[in-house]
Amino acid sequence: PGFQEGHFFVQDIASQLCCHVLAPRPGERVLDLCAAPGGKSFAMAIAMENRGELRSFDLHEKRVRLIADGARRLGLTVIKASAGDASRLNPELESWGDAVLCDVPCSGLGTLQKKPDLRYKDIDSLDGLYALQRTILENASRYVAPGGRLLYSTCTLNPRENGEVVAEFLGRHPEYSLIDIRPMLPEALREGQENRDVTLLPHITDTDGFYIALMQNLS
Repeated sequence: PGFQEGHFFVQDIASQLCCHVLAPRPGERVLDLCAAPGGKSFAMAIAMENRGELRSFDLHEKRVRLIADGARRLGLTVIKASAGDASRLNPELESWGDAVLCDVPCSGLGTLQKKPDLRYKDIDSLDGLYALQRTILENASRYVAPGGRLLYSTCTLNPRENGEVVAEFLGRHPEYSLIDIRPMLPEALREGQENRDVTLLPHITDTDGFYIALMQNLS
């Protein structure tokens, strides 16, 4: 009953951490580009105290309804859910967001404990996915207002989808700076983190395997 009454929603700790690191504030304009089923949008709207603008997109209309239905159940009126293809630049959103989250489509290899069939995925078949991730991050960067924050995340442990994507992006965009997010982590999740971006390993953190990088637009 508590769930149906909107008292809570269910979310993995790693997904919660994305929202904690991006740290959307009340009154800000926020984008969630690959949002369904909506957990990160819900967490960010709560952090925003349901004040500001939060636009949540997903490619498929059926999954957009999951976001809208969840927002209604939780009483989160700040969320506006729409269909949108993150791989296509939307000129209306350029320089719009104070905070932009792109949790990109990925191989999902950090979630093997929940989806063991993923262990049979052919890594060599992912080339198209790598290109899609780079395109989404490139578009997302265009939506960040000067001084704003951009968060890139995946639920995989494959470096080609994680640090290599971010390193290539930063090499082409000197106006963006990688923020050290280790001080933002709960102490229990800091073990073994040597870089400014963070990889959560399930056997250490008891979370999904996850990659998180936070960047700031210095222009």
